[in-house]
Amino acid sequence: MTQNVCVSVQMDEKGFRDFASFDLLRHNKGWQRPAVFTAILLVCAGICLSQIGKREGAGLLTAVLAIVAIGLPAVYFGTFFSNLSKQIKKLGLPRPFYRLELDAAGLSVWMAGEQNKAEPTNRYTWNTVYCAYRTKEAVYIYVQKNQAYLLNESMDAAWSLLGSTLPAASLHDCRK
Repeated sequence: MTQNVCVSVQMDEKGFRDFASFDLLRHNKGWQRPAVFTAILLVCAGICLSQIGKREGAGLLTAVLAIVAIGLPAVYFGTFFSNLSKQIKKLGLPRPFYRLELDAAGLSVWMAGEQNKAEPTNRYTWNTVYCAYRTKEAVYIYVQKNQAYLLNESMDAAWSLLGSTLPAASLHDCRK
């Protein structure tokens, strides 16, 4: 028999930043497209580099391609982290976000301001949960591909309960 886990999640700046970075880079694999873009342009720059002295303007085109290959992904990630910092300031962290209760039936969520109500704001059964990740700092429970809840307390108990309720393919331990 599994024990219920109930956690009131207090979101701080580090937790929010870690989750947003994890969501973009690990869960959604947001690093892949910029990496492929950079690789393609650097290969093209390499081809142009081999034409220096043979074709007019090859050196200039090599430099332009290399700058764009490195510059655009740098701007992409720089903009992401800049917007993340602005979003953190707007949210006024640290502050309470929600209360989560994990039990044999599923995940119940009470949003901030509704945590004292008897009925949860949202309820998810385990067969509708998309996946869960365990990092050193938190447990992320994705109820949909683009919607997750973060647990930053009682992580061992929550991970144990998730291990007994979710299929192994839906559990991702990232602590290694």
